[in-house]
Amino acid sequence: MAFANQLISDFNQILQYGEQVRFKYYTQSLTGEYDDDIILTQSGTDYWTSGFSQPIKSNEYTSEGVLLQQGKIFFDDKKLYVDGNVPTSSLSQIKVGLGSPVSKEYQVLGDNQITAWEVNGTPIYKKLYIRYLNTGSFIGE
Repeated sequence: MAFANQLISDFNQILQYGEQVRFKYYTQSLTGEYDDDIILTQSGTDYWTSGFSQPIKSNEYTSEGVLLQQGKIFFDDKKLYVDGNVPTSSLSQIKVGLGSPVSKEYQVLGDNQITAWEVNGTPIYKKLYIRYLNTGSFIGE
């Protein structure tokens, strides 16, 4: 446990030099007969934390290279590193705003694009793949 606590402490020291990140969580409800008739409603309050965003690299021998080849991520996407305790599961949509004030809005990519790194069950950090929202909002928001 002491090793995990040291890793968390080290990662938090790195995050002090990161940028402000805002997470907005949404719930999804159907409005009609078809499954694409949805309304997104903000759920709860915004969650602010610090994080690091980096561009996608194209090395074919990495997990990112595999995701690029499968078409699950694109070169224009970003990867975002945040604290391991940031809530990112069991929600329909998550919007990420980078900067304070928020200058650009992104969506967290689904389909298992969130990797949580743990030591003995203790979350250290998470890596999320995010995609820029051209209009700044989701469809149905």
